[in-house]
Amino acid sequence: MPSLHNFHEMAACAPDLVGVNFLPGGQLYKDSGPHWFIYNTLPLCRMSVDGATYDSTSCKWSAYQAVRRTQLPDLEIVTTNRLVMEEPAILWRVRFRNTSETEKTIRISIETDGVLREFIGGVQLVAKSQEFAMTAVYQVFDSPQHDANGTRVEWVLHLPPKESREIRFSMNACAKDNEPQAVMSIPWFESEWVRAKKVWEDRWKDAFTPGNKFFSGNAPTLHTEDAAIRVIYYRSILTLMVLLRTNLWSKRTFITSGERAKGIVYYWDTSLFSTLFAMLEPKGMKEQIKLFLEQDPHESAVIVFKAGRPASPEKIVRSEGWDLRGYAANDLSIFRLTWSYLSVTQDRAFLAETIGDQTVNERLRALATGWKRLLREPSDKLADYGEAPNLLECVPTYIHKVPSFNSANVWMMREYAGILDLTGDHSEAVELRREAEGMAKAVLTLYEPGRGVWVSVHRDGTRVEMRHCYDFATVGRFMAADLSPAIRQQMVEFVQSELLTERWMHAQSLLDVAAANSDRPDHGPMGAYDAWPAVTVDAMCVLGYWENAISFLRRTGVANYEGVYAQAHEFYGPRRREYDAPVRIAQRGGCMRECTGGGAFAETIINRLFGYIPRLGQPLHLFEPQTPRGFAGELSHVRYGSSQFTIQSDRSGLHLRNEVNGNAHVDRMPAHSLSYSVWGRSDSGRI
Repeated sequence: MPSLHNFHEMAACAPDLVGVNFLPGGQLYKDSGPHWFIYNTLPLCRMSVDGATYDSTSCKWSAYQAVRRTQLPDLEIVTTNRLVMEEPAILWRVRFRNTSETEKTIRISIETDGVLREFIGGVQLVAKSQEFAMTAVYQVFDSPQHDANGTRVEWVLHLPPKESREIRFSMNACAKDNEPQAVMSIPWFESEWVRAKKVWEDRWKDAFTPGNKFFSGNAPTLHTEDAAIRVIYYRSILTLMVLLRTNLWSKRTFITSGERAKGIVYYWDTSLFSTLFAMLEPKGMKEQIKLFLEQDPHESAVIVFKAGRPASPEKIVRSEGWDLRGYAANDLSIFRLTWSYLSVTQDRAFLAETIGDQTVNERLRALATGWKRLLREPSDKLADYGEAPNLLECVPTYIHKVPSFNSANVWMMREYAGILDLTGDHSEAVELRREAEGMAKAVLTLYEPGRGVWVSVHRDGTRVEMRHCYDFATVGRFMAADLSPAIRQQMVEFVQSELLTERWMHAQSLLDVAAANSDRPDHGPMGAYDAWPAVTVDAMCVLGYWENAISFLRRTGVANYEGVYAQAHEFYGPRRREYDAPVRIAQRGGCMRECTGGGAFAETIINRLFGYIPRLGQPLHLFEPQTPRGFAGELSHVRYGSSQFTIQSDRSGLHLRNEVNGNAHVDRMPAHSLSYSVWGRSDSGRI
């Protein structure tokens, strides 16, 4: 079902025609299980037509509104919802259309379990939820009647043939003991209805406009006739916009998902759009990086942004299997975010800024070499990243010495050595590169020759084969230069034969020895975390398989018929194990309706299709510019330091142009960018 966001809050439509799940300042996600249970039970108002209730049979999502519809034999009902911009309030327009050739009279009832309040010009229904500690005040317009016991309001509508009538009402939500008393007018309703769409359109335009008044930077604008790539790129950025919050301590915060407790940001998910983050909101990113660098990366997977005070790490409840090695991705994630900010902005002075008792430069060194604390024996060459909860959480064999994060250590050491050269620490840079070379050789010992896959080495010395996309993505991106042509080919063949499908991918092969015990939609065999297809495409490009990569990238676009990117998409139905299995947003395993990991698609398009890989203190050189991508397009307003560039991709490769001296690319906003919404059958999941 479609969701609603207003840069402060999230709401989610229920399957019926008027139910909207909304918790003021709270989480739609229950700690005890998936969010879908709440989606079906929280609505505090109900609508009946001539005494009967109906579910929606189709729905349509747009960034600024959600539309539900049902078609009866002679009556069409369409409900449109918008959130009041940056307020805990919801607006409803419900339209009833007589589709028959004769006049029709219907009785509409809106009912709650609360009480009724009358005032001059209208009525309010006040509903309370003890379970969720909230009060919802519904105000109805358009001259309703109400029953004697005060639990519902009614309208009697006379509909001539082929004509429509509508009713309007609003809901203001708050904590249970802080009941709102304000009375709203119809002019207020209409004004807020228009403003909800306008603010969304203005902020979308600002996101691509250099020198805009809202963001401290801008995202690049993509121009291409390649419809599949265009939709994927803009849908990826729209995912971040949906999850943008302006009411937290950092005024431009991209929360990881809307259904968790307010303000939660995962380091890992945020790092997956680090280049785009540095382009679009460098000021806010710098504020957040300072906070990230203050934290012990082995303490928590997330940081929580609150209103009015700095963020703080979330206190972890140690689960079974979790050890003091913490969340394995944190060192890489925080390093990558800082590296991307430095590389895109060229803010070299940031290296000397103090974070606690260390400089940023010293904190980067600690992150790049933090693997040394994870060696179990002095003779070990690879870091031990702990148990399943420290890593992919649901794959019981993906533990201890894994290739993925050890290959990330190789990349971090090499990149940090480049920073050391800038600061004049050449001898340390040489030593770090020597250590990186040694670790790269150790990572290669985890490869299974001829099979295209990697192993983990458990603490008892057992080598366990792992057929997972994350090893392909990390080793492929971070150690491509260390891989022979044969290994590259075998890795890609494994991915194509066991992971990629017609529309999406398996995070874990169905042939993995742990597949039966790993079935969570984001990291297991029956779906994938939404960033995994993007980083898989990235790795395929780096390994030289451009045609295969971009063909697969285009195919993934059809998975987005439900809206923007989610935490995971899963295969479902009787054909869920087939190559052409249908795909939907995951409805199990506690997966979120939207997730910033979807920003990885725009990241891959910027980094690989257009070759934008900046580095601190170096001129901007594109990645393999002589290699044709099999894709034609132009990326304008690409930020690098204080300059803006245009990158063109055509049959001969990539071409870079500085947008200066009146030669800047003419700004054309992407057409229909906020209209990526489709009618979908809610009962079948098909377009």
